Amino acid sequence: MSQLHRLTPERVMFFSFVGAHMQPTEFRGTLDLASSVGTTVDAYAQDEGYWHLFVALRLGGTTTSLVFTTEGRSAGYRFEVFPISVQSLAEPKHAWRSLPRSMLISSAVPLWRCEWVEAGATGETMGLHPSTQYAGRGPAPSTALVSARVLAGVLLEGSLGEQLVIAASDSAPFNVELFSSEQAVKRALENFEPVRPNK
Repeated sequence: MSQLHRLTPERVMFFSFVGAHMQPTEFRGTLDLASSVGTTVDAYAQDEGYWHLFVALRLGGTTTSLVFTTEGRSAGYRFEVFPISVQSLAEPKHAWRSLPRSMLISSAVPLWRCEWVEAGATGETMGLHPSTQYAGRGPAPSTALVSARVLAGVLLEGSLGEQLVIAASDSAPFNVELFSSEQAVKRALENFEPVRPNK
């Protein structure tokens, strides 16, 4: 479970009408993954520094790339979620970093996670009624004021068993993260609903 960010609303009465125990609302971006299967990825690009608002994958033998971004959606009073989206764009001029080896995508699996708000703060904050937003595999705990189910990541699997996870950050709004090592992929998947990777 990861903490997203602290919220400091003046009132939290709104949450009592939403109800964390009801079926959570689902949020998804524009994510057509079918066209990625059968393509080859040979490099990636990502913004440097704290703010990295996209992950781009260069498709070998073409002039296009897959660009993953997020978009903010209101899920309740001062509760915002960031589902992931992907576009196929003409290859931009990025500082590309080559993958250890080219990866022929054999499957693309959407990754869902639960995000919720609890009363209180884990550190210094301001306001009379602080709240904290969390993200994880779910389900939301009984102490949650409100929750949502968010399509926040993608698992790409290669024909030789390689795996990449591209996901909306669980700690910084709008940021997009890339996980490529075996251990990093494993840790990332622990924060999403279970999937059955191809072998």
